Amino acid sequence: MAEASTFNTANRCAVVTGANKGIGLGICRLLAFKEIKVVLTARDEKRGIEAAEKLKESGLSDYVFFHRLDVAKPETINSLQNSSNPNLESLISWLTMQGYLEIKWTWKL
Repeated sequence: MAEASTFNTANRCAVVTGANKGIGLGICRLLAFKEIKVVLTARDEKRGIEAAEKLKESGLSDYVFFHRLDVAKPETINSLQNSSNPNLESLISWLTMQGYLEIKWTWKL
């Protein structure tokens, strides 16, 4: 029989894209419930803020943060990367070290 594994959630942070509704919102709720800090992202700022507020009202305010992100727009990725949110500091450092934030964009005119 396989042993149950434990997942250490201390100092964990997740960025969930498209999280203002549906599966993304559900993932944010589950992670926050597990005491993982969640950056709920959405293209539409108003909808994203409303979704984050909904989670905060359900008692998850210590774990849910909103940041506007449209993965098709480099300026919003840069904004997330340059965020002064202390909850993102270690995540951004790790992503940068792994090369995930060295995104090359090709624009076809």
